[in-house]
Amino acid sequence: MLKTLKSQYRGVFDILGRYWHAYGGGASLLTSPYLHISVALTALMYPYWRNSSWWDSALATLPNLLGFTLAGFTIWLGFGDQKFQKLVSKPSKNGKPTPYIGVSAGFVHFVVAQLVALIVGLIAKAMSFELPQDHSLRPIILTFEPVGHFFGFLAFMYALMTILAVTLAVFRTASWSDGLRNQQEALPKPKAFKITKKRKP
Repeated sequence: MLKTLKSQYRGVFDILGRYWHAYGGGASLLTSPYLHISVALTALMYPYWRNSSWWDSALATLPNLLGFTLAGFTIWLGFGDQKFQKLVSKPSKNGKPTPYIGVSAGFVHFVVAQLVALIVGLIAKAMSFELPQDHSLRPIILTFEPVGHFFGFLAFMYALMTILAVTLAVFRTASWSDGLRNQQEALPKPKAFKITKKRKP
């Protein structure tokens, strides 16, 4: 029983590590334009998430976005013909993940980001209750409450921005396929070999 439990957790951490490596790790996350735009939107919407139940919007929106992302991931897995799939699965010389794994890791990241935002919204909704005025934890909670709301709404904004990232990823895939198709059409076609009868002398 314990051995099976360890094996299950080892498998989960292994696949998560492979996804994180293929995505690019913390450097890719911190330098992502989508994260930067999310931070700017969170700062701009301070009156909204500070004085209202922002998690209701998150819980009403994110399930549909998650379904859209999974649909895009499914399209990517079956996209293109055999030549295209072979091209994007070709290993690189520098040891970096193939384009196929790179785009797949991007889709996994979008799903993870939206799932995290959904869980954070559920936690925020569950923790939204008033403590008595004389409760010893009330001053501490009131101090750190804005920080929690900031990061929770930031996760929500980042999840929304991943929709744009998913759309651009599908378009990038289509542009790769279109470029490959145009390249093949540009190649000179072999001339047809015709058999001619020899004339009698």
